[in-house]
Amino acid sequence: MQSITKSGPFSSASDKGAQPDDMRIAAVKEELDVGVRAVETGAVRIRKVIHEDMQPVPVTLRSQKVDVQRFTVNKPVEQKFGPRQEGDTLIIPVFEYVPIITMQLTLKEEVHVTTTESQQQVFQNVLVNTEELVVDRRDGANGEWKPE
Repeated sequence: MQSITKSGPFSSASDKGAQPDDMRIAAVKEELDVGVRAVETGAVRIRKVIHEDMQPVPVTLRSQKVDVQRFTVNKPVEQKFGPRQEGDTLIIPVFEYVPIITMQLTLKEEVHVTTTESQQQVFQNVLVNTEELVVDRRDGANGEWKPE
């Protein structure tokens, strides 16, 4: 039988005076310690900026015009009646008792009230708020802030 000679952690039995068939192997145990370390490589900051500007904004203006006309009727009626609507015109009756030999109810006049509406598109300066997000970025822990 041959004897095996090795250097290092492996050695043969013949090195220590043991039997030639015996071989000794040294065991090595390695340990690994794993951990986490926080390293700042940069940063981001976000700011909200509110701008107040006077801006022309389309505004619809409405106006109403009322035309009042009186029409004399002087017509006898049997009983009173209320106002009535004809299209855009409100008709309001005005009554009076007129003495004759007998009392008779007479429609003295009618008042016609006509409403017309118009609108136009105009521009008014109004205060408008707008918001903007500003993002700044920094390289490294102590770097300079730069807008994105």
